[in-house]
Amino acid sequence: MTDQRLLKVEDLAIHYRTGAGPVQAVDGIHFDLRPGEALGLVGESGCGKTTAAKAMLRLLPPNGEVPRGRIDFDGRDLVALDEESMRKVRWKEIAWISQAAMNALDPVYTVGDQILEAMNAHIKIDRKTAWAHAEELFRAVGIDPGRLSAYPHEMSGGMKQRAVIAMALALDPKLIIADEPTTALDVVTQAQILARLSKLRRERGMGLLFITHDISVVVQTCDRVAVMYGGHIMETGPVREVFGTPFHPYTMGLTNAFPTLEGAQRELISIPGSPPDLLNPPSGCRFAERCPFATERCVRETPPLHAVGEERQAACHYPDQAEAFRVKAALNETWAVVGERLNEPVQGAGSIEHLESEAPLLLEVEELKKHFPVEQGFLDGLRGRNKDRKVHAVDGISFDLREGEILGLAGESGSGKTTTGEMLVRLLDVTAGEIRFEGADIAQLSGRELKTFRRRAQMIFQDPYQTLNPRFTIFDIVAEPLIIHRLAEGEVLQQKVVEALERAGLKPAEVYAERFPHELSGGQRQRVAIARAIVLEPRFIVADEPVSMLDVSIRAGVLNLMHRFRNELGISFVYVSHDLPTIRYVADRTAIMYLGEIVEVGPTEQVVRERKHPYTQLLLEASPEPDPVVVKPPLESAGEIPSAVEPPNGCHFHTRCPRAMAHCGWEGRDVVTALSEWRIAGREIEHLGSAEVAGLDVHLQVRGGDIEAAERELVEVMRAKHPALAEAGRIEQGAEGALSVRFQVQVSPQRRQVADQHSVACYLYE
Repeated sequence: MTDQRLLKVEDLAIHYRTGAGPVQAVDGIHFDLRPGEALGLVGESGCGKTTAAKAMLRLLPPNGEVPRGRIDFDGRDLVALDEESMRKVRWKEIAWISQAAMNALDPVYTVGDQILEAMNAHIKIDRKTAWAHAEELFRAVGIDPGRLSAYPHEMSGGMKQRAVIAMALALDPKLIIADEPTTALDVVTQAQILARLSKLRRERGMGLLFITHDISVVVQTCDRVAVMYGGHIMETGPVREVFGTPFHPYTMGLTNAFPTLEGAQRELISIPGSPPDLLNPPSGCRFAERCPFATERCVRETPPLHAVGEERQAACHYPDQAEAFRVKAALNETWAVVGERLNEPVQGAGSIEHLESEAPLLLEVEELKKHFPVEQGFLDGLRGRNKDRKVHAVDGISFDLREGEILGLAGESGSGKTTTGEMLVRLLDVTAGEIRFEGADIAQLSGRELKTFRRRAQMIFQDPYQTLNPRFTIFDIVAEPLIIHRLAEGEVLQQKVVEALERAGLKPAEVYAERFPHELSGGQRQRVAIARAIVLEPRFIVADEPVSMLDVSIRAGVLNLMHRFRNELGISFVYVSHDLPTIRYVADRTAIMYLGEIVEVGPTEQVVRERKHPYTQLLLEASPEPDPVVVKPPLESAGEIPSAVEPPNGCHFHTRCPRAMAHCGWEGRDVVTALSEWRIAGREIEHLGSAEVAGLDVHLQVRGGDIEAAERELVEVMRAKHPALAEAGRIEQGAEGALSVRFQVQVSPQRRQVADQHSVACYLYE
């Protein structure tokens, strides 16, 4: 790799003016980037990552200022450029992919027109040439060029994200700044977009500055990394070296906070405390307050970023003790010292061994269904169209939960996980099927019986910022369930609330009881939600993505709590998530859901190791791995989850399955997809015209009248999509020079036992 620097940031400081004084969001950082290199900028929320990146494009808000420092880009100091010169740099030389890229498209313009607008703002180009370039860009990011005429609402989230990447590439920039570009996306869509972005970077020789809090994404995507904390850079160097042998205690804490999918099981580390207040930053090392190895010198002196190896730098006073620190930093007892100092006791998981005992059944789910009617438009209502259309959110699933067991429910968004969880605690009514709790069907409960059941079943929601009443104190929030169920009052109520808060890791409870939710961090709020859930001493809890919105350093504490409650209180959990490494850490058994169906269920380690169902294989391949020793091949093409309004024929996963067979349920919609993928690959369709789906079949117009040539082309297109598609469809010649492809109705495969407690719904095992 060249020694030339495309970007060089020197002593950059960025302040935000406020009524209370300047917030020192970035305070003297140094890093550089070579042409064609990917640099990850990693850290917790509020560490200054996005602020530093916005300063490079001079996109800071009005109260933002750069009191010192240089940003040298391709031989120019961007800080000193006038506004007109800076405008020419933006988009043409440095492009930006924002965190909310799915909302970055204007809803009233077609996506193609928005890409053309970006080109016309910077270069002179006629519409025909610009449109041809836009088609080329869409192919490069894996979208059918025909979708250029679509509006943003007609595209899925993953497709919109790809369109934004295409727009960023429109003027062949030298540098792309990607700010958390995959945060709101599913793990499979994320993997495809990251693979595509990496491929385009290598092919076009662009620099990439990748901003994220997720070290597993950085390990799999970037060449080098800079770890930020409290406005400073703590450590920088080649990505696999930094996370393999970290020199800074903060980096050690981060690497130990991530669960792995491929590596050995280990207890996760929770870093107590929260990042420093940058309105009044501490005088020494910014991490000293939360560091288990900090000394007086750390509190007094700010350590400079100095060399600790070839191309490696760390801002720590004690790099010579790094090896000993690494061993100690892997233990929760080491961080417990910090917890005591900050009044945030660190609780380990206790035992993280998965339960394999044949405990009694607590919950049995049989053929559970939940369908939501699709709202009709006014004219459709008058004409009687689409009357019976419905979303098949959950479509006939069966599973059980044992006493003291943690069951993971995994799958992409739209697979029906959350809907299932809400039915288990009767937040949603059941369309069909049974949920038997201690032998009684809760789907039939009402009135007093339902209220009694709700004492025994609780739910922890995804967003800790929305689930706590902002007008209640923490004491009132946790006490409310006890008051509603008339279980305690007076001193007993006080005692039960204190006990629940302290069990949830909020010790001493008196410190938190009279506070309001806005006075707590995200991790503390989620612990309050957990305290509220356990205060009734329920038999089971549904935890719906409880750590997905929390910073990495505090996730581990919440996950460890679940282990403790299972081990100490015997509470069963249904843990809902799309994050398989996290599920591997917490769950004894795992059920994999896809489009309303459970396709595989079994002991977690067995499911992860054997990956019987092709969808399980896809999820595991797509999950980024924080272990720097593991190198995962890029996942470039895996499609997107189909609509639950019209689920696919036969096996719901056949549309994306590399191992699909002729009898898996192919249909006319798959032929339309095959034509689209042919165009994405840049190949011409000579003889086939428009395609119209009718039920399971598809009818295609023939151009030019040569029906034999059209049939040969159709077979070639279908075979390119999947050989089984060409085998499954029966091609017929129709009247007026048309072709039809006819398919048969198939049912979804039923789950079959493949090992002890391990079953799979796949035709491969029939």
